Amino acid sequence: MIAWLLIALGVGLVGWLAWRLLLWMLGPFLRWYGRPRLRRQYVLDAHWNWTLALADPMAFARIQGGFADARMPHLSEPLQQSLRPALLHLMGLRSDMAEDQIRAALPGQWRERWFRMGLDALRSDDAPRDAMALACARVAFATRTAALLGWLDEATQWQILHHNAQRAADCFHSWQDFGSAYARGRRQWVAHSRADSLGLAFTEEDVAQWVANRDHPWHWLPWPLPPPPMKKP
Repeated sequence: MIAWLLIALGVGLVGWLAWRLLLWMLGPFLRWYGRPRLRRQYVLDAHWNWTLALADPMAFARIQGGFADARMPHLSEPLQQSLRPALLHLMGLRSDMAEDQIRAALPGQWRERWFRMGLDALRSDDAPRDAMALACARVAFATRTAALLGWLDEATQWQILHHNAQRAADCFHSWQDFGSAYARGRRQWVAHSRADSLGLAFTEEDVAQWVANRDHPWHWLPWPLPPPPMKKP
């Protein structure tokens, strides 16, 4: 009886030591897996996160924290000044316009022209579907950033982001499909001396890594999200 008790105690001790050893070995991985997301928190409701994630490569390169980490985050003054001239050019406005002139002119003009951005300057050898992916990403980035700079009211921002996301959902069937077309679309855009100063060069291989990365919104946001009734988030 005593022998069996000693054996049971021994087995239990070995099991306990093995469990402690396993936890010690897995500790770094568990701490990494459970850490806060280092890329972007995307704190809005799921559909609105999805509308902003279309621009993630541009947003992460140019703004990093602040694009989708809050409903309407504040951009630092140096960042605002660095974004201003390129954004005005992207949205078809003069670089010498005063802030009050931009706020007065942009909402109406942008509602009428956002869906044409980059699509009315295509070459005969451009792939239209790749151009559409680039356009969807640039519209998402431009619209959100213009709102963060105070040029667009929130209602106009969310309305355009909503419709732009619907367009992307109609044209592409997954983040991999959209991202790969986006990468090709940017390559063909800059191949003929067309400017994309706010953009970022990346490849289809990069897209595959992002889609497989649990910390990337192109992994944890499904494609597409059913759009809710149009309203402010």
